[in-house]
Amino acid sequence: MAAVKLVKFLGEAPKISPELLPDAAGQLAFNVKLYSGDLIPYRQPLLVDNVGRTGTIKTLYGMRDPATDVLKYLTWSTDVDIVTPSDSVDEEQRFYYTGDGVPKVSTYALATATGKPYPNNFYELGLPLPTTKLTTVATSFTTSTTASFARDAGNTATLVTGTAHGLRTGNIVTVSGLPAATTSVATFNVTNAEVTVVNDTTITYYSPGEIVTTTANTSGKVSLAGNTVPRSYVYTWYTPWKEESIASEPSANLYIKEGQTVTVTNLPTAKPTGDNFVAGVKLYRTLASSSGTEYYNLATLWFPIKLAKVKRLTNVVTVTTATHHNLAIDDRVKISGCTDSTFNVTNGVVLDVIDHVTFTFTQIASDVAEKVETGGTLYHDVAETLDKSARYWGDGSYSFTDDFDYRNLTDILITDEYDAPPADLQGLTSVQNNILIGFVGNTLYFSEPGKPWAWPVKYALTFPYNIVGVASVGGYILVLTTNYPYQVSGNNPATMAFARIDTLYPCVSKRSIVNMGYGVAYATYGGIAVYSPSVGMDLITKYVHDWDTWDGTLDPDTLAGKFFNGKYFGSHSTNSFMFEREDRIGGFFVSVNYTWNAAWYDSKTNRSEEHTSELQSRLHLVCRLLLEK
Repeated sequence: MAAVKLVKFLGEAPKISPELLPDAAGQLAFNVKLYSGDLIPYRQPLLVDNVGRTGTIKTLYGMRDPATDVLKYLTWSTDVDIVTPSDSVDEEQRFYYTGDGVPKVSTYALATATGKPYPNNFYELGLPLPTTKLTTVATSFTTSTTASFARDAGNTATLVTGTAHGLRTGNIVTVSGLPAATTSVATFNVTNAEVTVVNDTTITYYSPGEIVTTTANTSGKVSLAGNTVPRSYVYTWYTPWKEESIASEPSANLYIKEGQTVTVTNLPTAKPTGDNFVAGVKLYRTLASSSGTEYYNLATLWFPIKLAKVKRLTNVVTVTTATHHNLAIDDRVKISGCTDSTFNVTNGVVLDVIDHVTFTFTQIASDVAEKVETGGTLYHDVAETLDKSARYWGDGSYSFTDDFDYRNLTDILITDEYDAPPADLQGLTSVQNNILIGFVGNTLYFSEPGKPWAWPVKYALTFPYNIVGVASVGGYILVLTTNYPYQVSGNNPATMAFARIDTLYPCVSKRSIVNMGYGVAYATYGGIAVYSPSVGMDLITKYVHDWDTWDGTLDPDTLAGKFFNGKYFGSHSTNSFMFEREDRIGGFFVSVNYTWNAAWYDSKTNRSEEHTSELQSRLHLVCRLLLEK
């Protein structure tokens, strides 16, 4: 009896005439794994969840409950790009996405807050512009009259004033009207001397001369010195994620001397309207220096926060707030309005921060089991330092008193060009140096490194052709257009440069773009193109498909691709396939008997081959398992 033995299966090669096919190649390789030489089928996918969304799903993304590790699936009917930059991987599972209206940011808790379909809630990625102009009033400085003077052996003069002098350490003053103690003693009168405040009525300053014991005198005058300079104030919106907006329009200039107290009013009392995570403002003032005039941060002013739950155990109160509390250990807090008034506290000191909504402080009182407390309000201290009396912003007043020491101002406003991303941004991708990129038309946009909400327009690059998709590969950015592809290089969005890749392989389907490790693969005319910075551009399907067989067998314009088990897994309007690169024979191409609209790879449950024979265990397919409600 005659027999035929096949020792190696090579898959499909549509470009080769049937009568010229090499041994073990076929006109059709259907649902078969080819790596072992045996005929092993791919198993059918299993139903793993009902996502609760009707219609065609184009994007699928899995998130795990941080408490139970149970998967929940986020789905969209549009082509959505999702990224999780490295600095946002925290207990909130923050993620950013485009393709569903304006660019957005969400978390596990927000996205799964209510029932299916997910996601439920989000914030817009860019921050709104401040629209309020601050109002300021300077308090006139009152010249003080001396009560006595003295000088020690270290040339330190001590002045006592008859009333509170109103000075702060570091103020520049002029002292006049004081006589010398004797004709041989140097005068105590000085111009532009820096003072140290001892108490409300006593100051010291450098004054060379002989020792002088305390001498009563009421003829001396102490007044502010230094130059009169213009001062203005601005504010920015600020979120618990340390996102900060462009600054407001400056307040009208005050012409004052350093040391005068300024009252700032017309500050916002609540977050701006819209889907944003703003929870406070940062207040800045000008400060002139040898390098110019800059805006320096005075304080972060958090809006009052409602409580959610409280409990007290062995004199330690645990507070859960309705949203982020924005506190650190040793911060002072005020809580008032609690239904259980025993939890009200002034000048409570934060003992520990449990998480972003839970903190503790000590309070001597009887134990109380955890209970709901929505009547209480948390206020934040905005005093300059902990050795100053606490000031709780929003507790009866939203004005701010600036009597801060200018020498403690160190943080400069840097958000002048922190534009929000374009409302129609798409193709969100994370690239080197924790930069996000996206595109609109033929323009590529960049975020500030590590600042996903800030997209300075000045960084944008414009290409000759409309962009179809982008990818990160080998430390470069690959920009795929309707014509030539381009390579963008650089680690700073301010210095990015691009060069054309002189191989005319247009991208015909954004959803076909897949990073395969050895390069970025995507659908073009004639097959799947692949690009890597070290090797360049090529068609990886050139041994199994030609231009006519590719377009005749597939519908490349609708192709969606996914990385799976080292293979390119593609699905289009009429079929699906697996392609695995094999340099010795050109690659394995296998047809699969079902199509899918969206897929997500679960890297956490990836296992060795013997435990992952079922396709669905690693690649959750949107076909019959997710499309039916």
